[in-house]
Amino acid sequence: MHHEYIPANFLPDTKAVSPSYKMSHFHTHNRWELLYLVSGNCTLYIEKNMYMLKKGSLALIPFGVEHMTTYMSGEENIRSLLYFDDEELLWFNEHGITDISDILGGNFVVQIPARKQSYIKEQLDKISYEFHGVDNISPAYATAYFHELLLYALRCQTYKDNVVSRMDLSNETIQRIVEYILANYKDNITLSGTAEMFNMSESSLSKKFKAFTGHRFREYLVDVRTHAAAELLRQSELSMTEIACECGFSDSNTFGDTFKRVFKQSPSSYRKAL
Repeated sequence: MHHEYIPANFLPDTKAVSPSYKMSHFHTHNRWELLYLVSGNCTLYIEKNMYMLKKGSLALIPFGVEHMTTYMSGEENIRSLLYFDDEELLWFNEHGITDISDILGGNFVVQIPARKQSYIKEQLDKISYEFHGVDNISPAYATAYFHELLLYALRCQTYKDNVVSRMDLSNETIQRIVEYILANYKDNITLSGTAEMFNMSESSLSKKFKAFTGHRFREYLVDVRTHAAAELLRQSELSMTEIACECGFSDSNTFGDTFKRVFKQSPSSYRKAL
């Protein structure tokens, strides 16, 4: 629980996320959300745009804006979130950064340089420490650390090499295909069948899917199935054959070979190591 010195709306949250965690739908907050990926990879959807995030990616999501995240990296994902109110940005306006709302309102996603990633994590840790209320100057410290963190992110944003490009999903087709895969991966999904379902040619779907997601269609489908299987290995006592069936693999041998290729160990070894 936070200390009385720190307002509840200035809320930090750091935790590990399952390698196969995927949100089922878009959601919004009544506060700003700062997302920093400490390790792993994830796909961030902000309204009709999609971003491929990796270690060191930092995103700022305005309040009231629909978004969701999907983690399919096959490795440990650690993300830090910080929620804050619009009033926290007034300081920037008072110090000459008068276009702060315009800057942050444009789906602000940057890649923090490797040499500075530990610095960002340290700032978030300091905010978390002060959040628990060391003394009556904790609010000032927490706010100062937040300002310093955001100023550095703004500086990164001025250099094009640090800006994470958005993948335009304005026609919503690829987004709907991704959602279709996430909801139906246990079924017999094929490129040809999906192309027909969404009124596209196979070549057009393949090209657009790769451009928008960074993955080939089949590669993405197998990745989703494999990480769903990993979740069942962790959370259930189903047999390998049952897991293979639940996750859309043709048989347990195909499942075993695919899983080993992705996770560098067999499903049984993965389960024993838990």
